[in-house]
Amino acid sequence: MSDRPRRIGSAVLFPTDHPVRPRDMIGRADDVDRTALALLGGGNVVMAGPRRIGKTTVADAALDVCRKEAAYTAKVDLFDCTDAGALAHLLALELLANRPPLRRAIGDAVRAGRSVLGALRTSATLRARRDLGEELEITIDLGRAEAEPMKALDSALRLAQRLAERDERRVVVFLDEFQDISSGRFGDPETLTRRVRAVFQRSPDVSVLFAGSIEHLMRDLFGPTERALSQFGSFQELTPITIEEWAQGIRKRLKRDQTTISDDALDRLLELGEGHPRTTMLIAQQAHLQAIEELRYEIDHAMVVAGLDRALAAEQLRHQQQLDRIRSSSRYGERMAIRVAAGAELYQGLKPQQASRALTALRDIGVAERAGQASWYIIDPLLRRYLATRRIEPLTFVRRAHDTLGAG
Repeated sequence: MSDRPRRIGSAVLFPTDHPVRPRDMIGRADDVDRTALALLGGGNVVMAGPRRIGKTTVADAALDVCRKEAAYTAKVDLFDCTDAGALAHLLALELLANRPPLRRAIGDAVRAGRSVLGALRTSATLRARRDLGEELEITIDLGRAEAEPMKALDSALRLAQRLAERDERRVVVFLDEFQDISSGRFGDPETLTRRVRAVFQRSPDVSVLFAGSIEHLMRDLFGPTERALSQFGSFQELTPITIEEWAQGIRKRLKRDQTTISDDALDRLLELGEGHPRTTMLIAQQAHLQAIEELRYEIDHAMVVAGLDRALAAEQLRHQQQLDRIRSSSRYGERMAIRVAAGAELYQGLKPQQASRALTALRDIGVAERAGQASWYIIDPLLRRYLATRRIEPLTFVRRAHDTLGAG
């Protein structure tokens, strides 16, 4: 019987479906420090980029630094909020949870399925209602918040500065997927963004980190001078994770499972991952899983190639769902996505406005981005490979097809 301990799960070593814990990050330490310093110094930060490239991981790590510097923090993902009332409710609970007695009361109520408002009527939390204002009740009672959403949201936004003043702490608010503010489900976007700016401008002890996965929408919210949030935060782009950082990080993770990877296998893995965080992690995950199944403790080149195939198979349902979104985005969405993926002539057989509308639609759903004046690319390397194999028409190639993860 082997003396080796039980193998560590591949998805534990290389998680792909949730943000990585700060201590497990690969690279981007400078991004974390720069973001945290800006927020602790009273600045607002705007972080925009495609999904699954590590924005939330960096933001979470920056908030962790802020907490270690005695700041209060609150995080709300707008994707999880159905309307302005839900947004107000979640933001208020996140803010109140910075006080230990309130955190315990809120946690106990949520776990037991009881009313949070009822839990905050206990003697241990009377001070909060006394010095933070009775109006906070509209935010912590979900029913009232949804009945009067704008009033509740206004109260929740102002609660951040009130809490900062009472407890003499800087408050850092992280609003993730902020581009959803333009969706209409929170109310009129222009009215709402004006209110957000008006409240936070009068909140000198509050810093805000706005993050979003549809970059052009984020730039439209914070760029044009006529927008309410124009220049309200400094844009921060994530720096690429270097080859050296990837190599060191992957080897370090594998070492936790007493596993190694050959140099040529690591080079191939990084080539296939193309620097895309989720793709690289998923191929590494699947290559490690292949090693476990073969009862081996060294990952070789063949296992990485197998890891690519396994990664594509694991993503099949997700790719089919994305294809459905592509098809519904515009009349020529699928045709244009395949052309972009395959490196084919984009405007062949289409009027310029038809092709342009299809490309814009692909950008709007976060599938494609412009790489130059007349060049586009599919953001996710695995999706690009999937699309490139779905040729539904003869394609005229005008440039060398991108190496879509399949040279081996």
